[in-house]
Amino acid sequence: MILLLAVVAAVFIALARGGRFSALVNVPVRWGLLPILAFAVQALFIYQAPGQKQNGVWSWQEYLFLTSHLLLLITVWANRALPGMLWVGIGLLLNLAVMAANGGWMPVAPEAVIKAGYSGLAPSLEAGMRLYSSKNIVLPPESTALRWLSDVFVLTRPFPVPSVFSIGDLFVAGGILLLIQGAMLGRTTSALASQTPRGEK
Repeated sequence: MILLLAVVAAVFIALARGGRFSALVNVPVRWGLLPILAFAVQALFIYQAPGQKQNGVWSWQEYLFLTSHLLLLITVWANRALPGMLWVGIGLLLNLAVMAANGGWMPVAPEAVIKAGYSGLAPSLEAGMRLYSSKNIVLPPESTALRWLSDVFVLTRPFPVPSVFSIGDLFVAGGILLLIQGAMLGRTTSALASQTPRGEK
């Protein structure tokens, strides 16, 4: 949800600065099929049976889920000249690190789940329980590796849609904000062109 908030804020700020919404379709994204594939893979696992408990043993699902994040990192590298991509890349790396250290999913403490009102997304808040429609796995703080990189931040009411998020998510959100700003203000084409070797023009 923090990422959606960044998108909405970026659009309104760019419009206030004289940007054009139509310019978003002209962003010169390289290897654009990779993020589509990555998000499709993530959606496949995020929306699996709610409350599925992980037993601590890595399966092909965890490996494939983390591989989807590598596809996103490849896309970021290919488009590194675009505004905000450095921030997005840092955020993805931070999220990838904490997920890889905790069985392939993003850990969240039971207290954060309750505070955000997410208790109904799993039949219980037992350690190892997956939350439906999210990449989160319930883990107590003392069992979480790299806890400071996990979903430790919580947005509660009166925020319209309460959510939990990580430091990595904040970096990604900041990068998305800069990217949309650059796109709507017409700065992305020149940025990517400056990265292209002369032989490719």
